[in-house]
Amino acid sequence: MNLTWYVKQFTGLTTTQLHDIYQLRAKTFVKEQSRSYQDPDDTDLTARHVFAYDHGRLVAYARIYEHAGIVSFGRITTDSDYRGTGLGKQLMNHVMAILKVHYRDATIEIDAQTQVRKFYEKFGLIAEGQPYTDLGAEVIKMHAPAQKLVLA
Repeated sequence: MNLTWYVKQFTGLTTTQLHDIYQLRAKTFVKEQSRSYQDPDDTDLTARHVFAYDHGRLVAYARIYEHAGIVSFGRITTDSDYRGTGLGKQLMNHVMAILKVHYRDATIEIDAQTQVRKFYEKFGLIAEGQPYTDLGAEVIKMHAPAQKLVLA
């Protein structure tokens, strides 16, 4: 892989990058996971978008955002052709580094799909409560102070 990483606000995205992001998210969450929810949404407008290209192809994406005083991240995805290569770990290390620097005094909260709970625990997130269904997927609340997040 020859990855080029980016971190951009919405207004800094090129139209091609925005198109690629929406294509990858639709491929993952609509086509592969059969989830149905509003995407794109207004969160994109204020989020930090973290993504990587490999030879001109968008292969990894995540967004970091604040909503109602809570810092979170989501829409974590890697292209299906790149899964199992360690790219997801690289993506999460980028997300964790941004959270530790820019949100160091915040507590990070996410709704994680239960099948990736153990993956997120490697980065210092702690599950809380019981799993529940949200937008067609089984999820669990996870949280951690940004200062306690780790690179895996």
